[in-house]
Amino acid sequence: MKQSCVILSVLSNVAAFGQLSDGSTAPDFTLVDYYGGTHNLYSYLDAGKTVFVEIFAAHCPTCWAYHQTHRLKNLYEAHGPDGSDEMMVLALEYDQWNDSNAFTGNHEPWVTAGDWLTGTPYPIFNVEDPDRGVFTEYSVTYYPVIYKVCPDRIVERVFTSQTETQLYQMVQACQATVGMDEWADPGDILYDPRSRSLLIERFSQVQRLLVIDLQGRVVQRQDVLTTSTVQLVDLPTGVYQFCLGTAEGQVVRRFYVER
Repeated sequence: MKQSCVILSVLSNVAAFGQLSDGSTAPDFTLVDYYGGTHNLYSYLDAGKTVFVEIFAAHCPTCWAYHQTHRLKNLYEAHGPDGSDEMMVLALEYDQWNDSNAFTGNHEPWVTAGDWLTGTPYPIFNVEDPDRGVFTEYSVTYYPVIYKVCPDRIVERVFTSQTETQLYQMVQACQATVGMDEWADPGDILYDPRSRSLLIERFSQVQRLLVIDLQGRVVQRQDVLTTSTVQLVDLPTGVYQFCLGTAEGQVVRRFYVER
């Protein structure tokens, strides 16, 4: 065990080369998480979500240090399924020499750096054979490595130095590439500055409306739309993102709101 740990520690210090290059098409994968849930990458992308794929090792101090920043956790809580529902995080554990108890911190320090489960809201996977081909497809030569995958399945490398604001800007950049016709068509969406309201032509197709400011904060949420006119709260002047959830995916529009 100690010998394999040394080998993997060397792997974690390999220079940044060989990873999947920006602009590549993300390979699909289906994995079962620690709690038994099944997740398919392309299913999330086809639903219009941006997916962050984090590849880490439970024993890796650098991976643990990044985990302790809570950036992916905070992003997920604000913009994952229980937030604005724009994105997903899938965390894949690389080390084939441990078992899933390494996630609990119930192992020697050369096996795990701590408790990876407590407080982690997104799926985490102990990837073993026959599923380890995903690491070959993603050209994993070191860890941690994080990829952002847009709904169009295009990959971009994420650096551990990037802030939560920068991460959310990456999500917004993905959404900007998604045309309305690709996912849903709620008709015309207009902002009326006189009445400070949003006018949605086919409002019956909208299952949820979120208003998000440029800091990524949800400032208004409406889960049921019974009319084409949605009265907005008293928002400060600025640019806001309106996310309309439909049965086919998410439609995003940005408007300038003036007091």
